[in-house]
Amino acid sequence: MLKQTQVGRRRVLLGAMGVAAAPMLSLAIAPPASAVTKTRLDSTIGSYVRAHGGTVGISLWDNRTGVHYTYNSFSNETLSTVKILILCTVLRVSREQGRPLTSSQRTLIGRMMGSSDNAATDTLLAQVGVSNVQRVTRLLGLTYTTIRGGGAAGSSTWWGYSTTVPWDFLKLETYLVNGTPVLTPAERTYVRSWMSNVTSSQIWGVVNPSFASMVNAEVKNGWGPRTGGYRLNSVGRIKGYGRDYQMAMLSRSPNGFYYGRDTLNGVSSIVFRELATPLT
Repeated sequence: MLKQTQVGRRRVLLGAMGVAAAPMLSLAIAPPASAVTKTRLDSTIGSYVRAHGGTVGISLWDNRTGVHYTYNSFSNETLSTVKILILCTVLRVSREQGRPLTSSQRTLIGRMMGSSDNAATDTLLAQVGVSNVQRVTRLLGLTYTTIRGGGAAGSSTWWGYSTTVPWDFLKLETYLVNGTPVLTPAERTYVRSWMSNVTSSQIWGVVNPSFASMVNAEVKNGWGPRTGGYRLNSVGRIKGYGRDYQMAMLSRSPNGFYYGRDTLNGVSSIVFRELATPLT
């Protein structure tokens, strides 16, 4: 059974994205003074990242204008963000085989998505097979994403060391929001409902805690230590308070998890502030 977790004041029920009215603005975020362009974002985000150090790559899509933007694309290990693709595959394979999800699978999905449980992910991945996750990844057109699996955690073939680029996971989230032939509307809603119900300690990155209470939000994060910098990734959507966008963030922090998390929160605050005005 799904344990409802609140992101700010938002409550989302599986199968129907019911949302409560957004509260009044509680954080002073001044809107940009002029039109938001890709050049402006390059300058603002670039200055922030250079000051903080590390490597950050983002891709975002403004649903109001259909304009997309990428800053510093690079390939990174997915860590737990690949769980979105594993869930998409579980749903697709279940439909192809003509059977509903079992109660055990629903429990495992809740653990995998709600609290990012790796053991539950191992079980679900074993049930559907790595080859099916690779197939669904190809069907979605995620050209620069490589799915691994089969090895123990930390080994070179572990699913957490699948790799992707910001643009691919932005496409994935945009398909979940705006539609794709690969998944039914009900399947897309199911995935996004779980992304709206992560445990509160995992609300960061695309969904910065400072503005989470103001919007309807979806997020799935992934993190873990690696040579060359702690990996922190975040994929999600922000809708409300005049904003409507998806974003994928990949990063490598030279100073560990908390520093990297704060860096991504800073980038997402910049994006949230700037996208008070539609991206052109």
